Amino acid sequence: MTDLTPLYREMAAGGDQFRGLSLLQHRDQLKKLMRQYSVKRVLDYGCGAGDAYRNQHKIHRDWGLRWFDVTLYDPAFSAHDEKPHGKFDAVLCSDVLEHIPEDAVDEFVKTLYSHVKPGGFLWASVCCRPAKKTFPGTDTNLHVTIQPMQWWLDTFDRHAVTGVTIYLVETP
Repeated sequence: MTDLTPLYREMAAGGDQFRGLSLLQHRDQLKKLMRQYSVKRVLDYGCGAGDAYRNQHKIHRDWGLRWFDVTLYDPAFSAHDEKPHGKFDAVLCSDVLEHIPEDAVDEFVKTLYSHVKPGGFLWASVCCRPAKKTFPGTDTNLHVTIQPMQWWLDTFDRHAVTGVTIYLVETP
């Protein structure tokens, strides 16, 4: 398995990529889920720059949460690169899965599940087509794992944890 984190860090350093805004297109669904599950603490695993939680967006306010109720994690951004600890009512992972090398997907999914409290939920969106971008200086697509939605559903089912509900959606 190749660790792509240094390449993503290099791209993120430019300041205009991986802003973490893909979450916004799922705003209404997430608001309903947050209320349904009475969420108090959220982990956004692969949050990018975390812009969905800042400035005019402040998506956590839609959920009835304060800034300190949300933990942001993304190894490509030094502001969010401290690995999360503990369990959360909800774990979100928006447009990250396709960036994980296929031989690392199983461990990644297990890690996501490991952060969800029993009775909580894991929500993830995945893009099942090539990205419009490649890694700088290469013709390697940024989406290094391109699989049909059923493959992703089967992967999450294989690692399912009793008491944790999964919501997996395909990025339009």
